[in-house]
Amino acid sequence: MGIFYSPLSLFWALMLAAPAALALLHALRSVRKAQLEQPTVFSAWCASIILLALIWRMRVPVLPDLHLHLSGVALFSLMFGRHLAICGISIAVVLYTFEYEGNWSNLGANILLLAVIPCWLSDLLLKKTQQYLPLHMFVYLFGNGFFGVLLVNASVGGSTMLLRSLLFPEATLPADAIAYMLLLVWGEAFLVGFLVTIFAVYRPAWLLTFDDNLYLRGK
Repeated sequence: MGIFYSPLSLFWALMLAAPAALALLHALRSVRKAQLEQPTVFSAWCASIILLALIWRMRVPVLPDLHLHLSGVALFSLMFGRHLAICGISIAVVLYTFEYEGNWSNLGANILLLAVIPCWLSDLLLKKTQQYLPLHMFVYLFGNGFFGVLLVNASVGGSTMLLRSLLFPEATLPADAIAYMLLLVWGEAFLVGFLVTIFAVYRPAWLLTFDDNLYLRGK
């Protein structure tokens, strides 16, 4: 849920692009090359970028530039960690903008909404659960794989609607848009929790935020 088709003013385009560019630059400098060199991880990362752009296209229009669709960013962040996720989701934003004729002036805003904010929030929730909750596999699966996903995806929808209301006050938001967004987020949380459980069992290499030494050893 981004702002792809309603052009932003030059002022807002620059104001939103600046923090997005700084966060992306920091993520690029912080990426550990060894993570992508693990078997199948790079392929999974590239495939996830393409899938994100396709998932965003399967949407239900609410307003000309407000669409409800699966987010996918919380799962991406759990799979690859904050830095790789910010880079990957940013590439997906560029691909979506290019493939579906989005407005390039909105690129910074969409990277901020879809990559930077959710990935930072997902990383924060992961660290807080590790700090305050027992280091157990089920805490990871339910705390991060379900409830964390619920909060992260809700933040994407909520921040997009809020920013859109501030930038385009003349476009009235439908009264039931938030309710439908939360229902979709709830359903996606179940789906992502299911996928995270499968990956933790059969493809743990794809979950870079899942550490066997923390969650399994000695349990």
